[in-house]
Amino acid sequence: MADEKTATAAPPRRPGRPEHRTAPEVVAPTNRINVALPFSHLQVEETSKDLAELAQIVGELAALVADVAPASKAKALRARAEALTSRLT
Repeated sequence: MADEKTATAAPPRRPGRPEHRTAPEVVAPTNRINVALPFSHLQVEETSKDLAELAQIVGELAALVADVAPASKAKALRARAEALTSRLT
């Protein structure tokens, strides 16, 4: 078949000899800048107030669910709401 197509024999392909390559260039590290955020404590206080209000709402909802849900579920929800409220205040 090779004679019909006039193909020539060639050595098998294989990778060449391993060569040592130079390491890539090191990029200079970026400079860090410390930034002060004035009034950030006000945002934290506002968020804490919002979370405390949310915990109160969850506690009230747990009391409403007590009428509909099984007693064990309502008790667990109320305990979680109380734990959340005590952590936030």
